[in-house]
Amino acid sequence: MLNASRLYSFLDMKNGFSLHFLEGQKLIHDLAIIHHIQGQGFAYFRDCVLSTLPLISFLKPGESLGIYIDSENPFFRLKIETNHSGSTRMLLLPEDFNLFPLKITGETRITKLFQGGHAPYTSVVHFQDMESKQVVNEIIKTSYQANAEVYVSEVADQSLLLLKLPPINVDSQFKDETPSLESFFKKNKNMFHQIFDDHHNDVEKIVKSFEQSSFAYLSSRQVELFCPCSKERMIDNLRMMYLKDPEALFDGKPNLEAKCDYCKKTYDITRTDLEKPITSGPLN
Repeated sequence: MLNASRLYSFLDMKNGFSLHFLEGQKLIHDLAIIHHIQGQGFAYFRDCVLSTLPLISFLKPGESLGIYIDSENPFFRLKIETNHSGSTRMLLLPEDFNLFPLKITGETRITKLFQGGHAPYTSVVHFQDMESKQVVNEIIKTSYQANAEVYVSEVADQSLLLLKLPPINVDSQFKDETPSLESFFKKNKNMFHQIFDDHHNDVEKIVKSFEQSSFAYLSSRQVELFCPCSKERMIDNLRMMYLKDPEALFDGKPNLEAKCDYCKKTYDITRTDLEKPITSGPLN
């Protein structure tokens, strides 16, 4: 039985790096059960999820993140929404998408929501024939302006984000002698690949694997699928459509079946449901 997926955080003060390791085997297992995307389409879905979720490490308590890829060539829509506590939902459309695109053309919208009702931060990253595996690194570079990269395992449902920390002391006499991101990854490449090859799903074994090198363990958090959908929210989303054209929505039937695109849960909704007062906000 697989343990819950977790995002681990480590620190190498001597070399000036933080590392965030996503152990995602349970998460990808659950994703495969919910979504019926097959073949290369699911392989691409998996890579996107594993490359994106380490960005949770950039979030503060109460914050959430949405990453929305609108690709025109090839055509697909990918949505990943997560928060500081690791609750995550995602979808890939169309559901019969069966490609692992080497390059894509389109744009990514990044939306960060803050605690306390503050205005969200939104940015848009455009890409033209960009290697699909580099999209998340372009988001980190452009939107977060961080010196970091994400690496996704090819043998295990795991990934890591390596972040070069800014120097502590900066003045005219300061000389940063810590390694660059590229050289540090190259130096530790064999260790990272060995951890991927071991594909441990146990907290103690994962922590021990990194602590055998120069990394100190900081913390970890559980990452799991969670969808806040409900019948009430689904009703509120459909109400405007019903008010505009009720007959087209029900097509002569007494009720309809509405399905959440994220978790695939279905709700039986009647005309009476849509005529009731609004009870909640729309489901984004």
